Amino acid sequence: EDNFIFSLSTWTNIHWSSPEIWDPVRQEEIRKVMPVAVHSHNDYTRRIPLWEAIGSGCVSVEADVHFDRSDLLVGHSARGLKREDSIKAMYLEPLERLIGSRNGDVVEGGWRGVFEKVPEQTLVLLVDLKTESRQTLQELSRQLQSLRELDYLTYWNGTSRIIRPLTVVASGKVAFEDILALNPTHRDIFFDAPLASLHTPKDDWTTSSPTHAYNISNSYYASSELKDGIISLASDGVKISSPEEHDASSSQPEQAKSRGLVSRYWGSAGPKYQTSEQVMWRYFTEVIGIGIINMDDMAAVRDRSRGMGKMAIQEKN
Repeated sequence: EDNFIFSLSTWTNIHWSSPEIWDPVRQEEIRKVMPVAVHSHNDYTRRIPLWEAIGSGCVSVEADVHFDRSDLLVGHSARGLKREDSIKAMYLEPLERLIGSRNGDVVEGGWRGVFEKVPEQTLVLLVDLKTESRQTLQELSRQLQSLRELDYLTYWNGTSRIIRPLTVVASGKVAFEDILALNPTHRDIFFDAPLASLHTPKDDWTTSSPTHAYNISNSYYASSELKDGIISLASDGVKISSPEEHDASSSQPEQAKSRGLVSRYWGSAGPKYQTSEQVMWRYFTEVIGIGIINMDDMAAVRDRSRGMGKMAIQEKN
């Protein structure tokens, strides 16, 4: 029995902005979940955005945003946007309150994430920019100020990436150059790097430790559509003579991992994999080593959070 689904069915007439969400009994249900490597695709379309994903164990949620009259409104297209559906109201303010509730008694410099069972797990907010990069990114940075001041945001301090309860990643119509232009000693919005193009001429292989264009100082995810993914490579016996050649011949998840990034895939796996979304996810994350996968079926996510689901897959030749 899916107790969370049963619980949600009793949340009648509850909207994402309903104060009843903060009822201690409902919050206790959220506290009990085990996080799993799943990204809540188009999270804002769910019946109760953010809360259903967190309550299912997703460690990453997605919001499409449009810059509109000096605000960031959430929605897939510009048509039908509502002033009340802002990223601040739907995600930033609830997350600030939720993280605050987990950190009331921590010592200075310490922190707890939203998942009580794994408090060191950061939650990723993937912001998919649907409007012009620089203006939208600047407004996003402005609206993050309260979370920034509370030290709730993962950031790059100039030499290291400091993990915090919330990690913000920008995707969609965002220019890599605009991410690089953010504060280099306190960069707290990271890029969603192109997983299919991580190996680039901009990588510097002349030093003992190569310098990659996409790295932990500027990026967090490296993403690609699953049907086009190169997730594993068979060795053809060719001898690799240099680190650069080894990188070029590595699978996409391996390239991401070597750069300190989390590989992410979205979309269908196509006809090659004939299996359920849940089993596909387990195969790719546990066997192949993909960092995180988009999923729409929250019931399957909850099954995995409880440790259910057989590890089996049928692959077509």
